[in-house]
Amino acid sequence: MFSINSVRQWVLPLLSLGAAAVLSSCQGTETPPTPADDAPYVLSLAVQGSDGGFTYYTVPFEQVMSGSLSAVGQGIEQPGYYDFTQIDNTIYSIGGLGAVDVVGISKTESGALRQLGNVSFANSLADIVQADANTLVALELSSNSDVVRLHTIDANSVTVTNTRQHPVSDLSSLQAPSYSGMRISGNQLFVSYYISDPTTYNTPYTDGAQVAVYSYPGLEFQKVIEDERTGPIGGFNTKSGLIVDERGDVYALSHSNPANGFSQTTKQGAILRIPAGQSEFDADYFLDVEALTGGKNIAHLKYLGNGKAFAEINTDANTDQQRWSDGPLRSAVLDLYNQTITYIDGLPVHGGSGRRLAALHDGNHLYMSIPEASGIYVYRIDLTTHTATKGAELEANFLAGFFKL
Repeated sequence: MFSINSVRQWVLPLLSLGAAAVLSSCQGTETPPTPADDAPYVLSLAVQGSDGGFTYYTVPFEQVMSGSLSAVGQGIEQPGYYDFTQIDNTIYSIGGLGAVDVVGISKTESGALRQLGNVSFANSLADIVQADANTLVALELSSNSDVVRLHTIDANSVTVTNTRQHPVSDLSSLQAPSYSGMRISGNQLFVSYYISDPTTYNTPYTDGAQVAVYSYPGLEFQKVIEDERTGPIGGFNTKSGLIVDERGDVYALSHSNPANGFSQTTKQGAILRIPAGQSEFDADYFLDVEALTGGKNIAHLKYLGNGKAFAEINTDANTDQQRWSDGPLRSAVLDLYNQTITYIDGLPVHGGSGRRLAALHDGNHLYMSIPEASGIYVYRIDLTTHTATKGAELEANFLAGFFKL
């Protein structure tokens, strides 16, 4: 768990990287047309002000593959720090770094964006996941509290319907558990975490993977499962430590990347599996990531379907990574079932933004943004040919969310 001030010390400078280049590339250009309300693509764009703070603009666009896409003065505006995730036809804006509110963003019948609900919590939420068509589960895991709070939220009204709390000591006697992933499978809720010293932010325990198991819908603590074949699950702020497939199998990603917050690496990177209906790691499944990538590790993972996942792979071995850099990254498609990897052609090696991967999976394509020397650009990846095409330029400091409504 991290304090707000300490997180600011490295998160905000990382998000600011390339700000001058991006803003200078936008100066002198003609003002782009106002985005149409009835447009399928919705981007949450972050723009840094003169005071160093960020404002997020969630804006609809008709297309994302040509021209420039402007944020300022458009769409729904939110100053502060926000994380964005889409569940069904609603985007959820999750406050962080002191912001404790959650707002839903959806479309009206006419196609205009609207805000849906506004609920606040004692601490910033670590994440929100879907339980069913009408129910979300949210997690509070904060350095300001000695309890873990689990909330159920009505997805239609964005209101809390139930809250259960448990002692943080259920997770570990070490200081202190930091969130890295959450998924529901069947009647169980899985939460992954790693240990980070709240004063030094070092990671003294990297000798095993730990996942907490709670009941669902009761949200009762059941146990912590461990596996010493690999290190901790997930990393700082990536929120992709756990993914789940159509069968209900949960996959847990371990990397111990210094680029994603770790101060040491003592186990090889790997992916473990928790079979559907079970609450233990599968002793017969072990995806050796480093053997597959030539000694490299996966920083971000997004499930695509049919056992395939989109992976952002650090091109440096752990021993060569710059701490907190979230890069340099190379993109690929990972087959979790056959344990193979296919790299994407036409996509530059790039830096990450130190937060949840902002990427849209739409049929046979995946859309994301890539920071380059001259600016930030949309890339469309063909998941059948594993090739990428460069698209529109983003007039923003970074992309916080990429959606389609």
